[in-house]
Amino acid sequence: MRSSSSRRWQTLAWIAVIALLAAGCQSGGGESGDGEKSSGPVELTLEDHQKPRVELLRKLLPTFEQEMAAKGRQIKVKLIEGPAEDGAFKSKLTLDYNSGNAPDVTSIGAADASSFAASGYLLDLTDRLNGWADWQHFYKRLRDEAVQPDGKVYYVPREATIMQLWYRQDILKAKGISTAQPKSWQELLDRARQAKQAVGTPTLLFPAGKQWGGGTFGEGFIHLMLGTGSQLYDTQQKKWVVRSPGLTATLKFYEQLTTEGLLPVQPLLNPEPWVQPKYKDFPAGKLLIETCGTWCWFFDYGPNGSAPIKDLTKKVATWNFPTENGDGEPFAYGATGWAWSVTEKTKHPDEAFELVKWLASGEFMAQNAVTIGAAAPRDDLADVKPYSDQPQLLEAEKQLANARSFPPPEGIDKMQQVIADATEAVISKKMTGDQAAADLANKAKQLLGPDKITEQ
Repeated sequence: MRSSSSRRWQTLAWIAVIALLAAGCQSGGGESGDGEKSSGPVELTLEDHQKPRVELLRKLLPTFEQEMAAKGRQIKVKLIEGPAEDGAFKSKLTLDYNSGNAPDVTSIGAADASSFAASGYLLDLTDRLNGWADWQHFYKRLRDEAVQPDGKVYYVPREATIMQLWYRQDILKAKGISTAQPKSWQELLDRARQAKQAVGTPTLLFPAGKQWGGGTFGEGFIHLMLGTGSQLYDTQQKKWVVRSPGLTATLKFYEQLTTEGLLPVQPLLNPEPWVQPKYKDFPAGKLLIETCGTWCWFFDYGPNGSAPIKDLTKKVATWNFPTENGDGEPFAYGATGWAWSVTEKTKHPDEAFELVKWLASGEFMAQNAVTIGAAAPRDDLADVKPYSDQPQLLEAEKQLANARSFPPPEGIDKMQQVIADATEAVISKKMTGDQAAADLANKAKQLLGPDKITEQ
């Protein structure tokens, strides 16, 4: 299974396009988010996708209905299974939102919240959340990131995505290579060089190039860029920073990986570039260091994953991402992955919010986190089973407080495109890092417009 992070970044571009097209043919229908408060039985619709998620909902939703009945509220939930592939699911949601036929409650990628909210698709949950005591148990940085440009909140985090460097500790130790946390890019390069000398193959993977789609940005580039002292987006000016020392340094890092044969370049230039390095070379002990997220404990390398690694927790461990010069603490990437939202046109906003609260509560969230391999986005689930039985997820959750992230602003689809182009030009040796940085700035100006960019 492809990582949720990669799929999320890869689909942002056309989600924005669909939203714009849909807005052009906006139709009426349905009541506003201030719909009538029902006095009788209520049926809510809930749409989700991917088999593990849907099966968990099917199993546990009767519990929600029973709990509501015990409180004297008759709420039934009709579960709708959407397309399994992320892109198709988001496409369907966009069209349903526009036509006024969206489900009452659904799961959206937090990275899509800005475009959905700006299009008027989502119910403003701000006042309801401020009146819900449990909201304060969600990590502050996730609550802060949920606030949209208009100052309102339209979703509740369903899970947290934690990304780090994954490495084969069994092989590094056997070859006498340090497994201590690298603090700078130079220290990371030194490990990769020693590893290559020991096993004879490229040993360090940061996704790059056009074939990986949005994952080049979300699973590779951004983890390097956040380790520099440069901004990629100026939130005060609301402009993309298309020339900076950090941006150039990041592209030159890709150049160094390529020049020294540390990066598995050829697979990155092929369709489905993740298959060879992630699902073959890493399990085989040829690739020794890669970027990955908590889902990899389950979907990628777990017993039922795409490429199971026997005795996984004994063979694989994680590092945080080092900073460029080692002048800052190594960091994990941490952000909300998927989130729960309510359609603005729901006829039953109060009941829909009751469902969202239940979905974001202890029992369901603990089981959801284990089902899809995610860290809890709230601070009070460490003792809730089955989440409490997953030390890797608990350890990842500890990173949230000091994690770094990059909430996608307007124009992210275009920036992903120019960064994919720039990294491909570097790894295919068509340009140096410096040349690619200059080319990136020119392309970004053309795609984003001169009023949307700046330089540092």
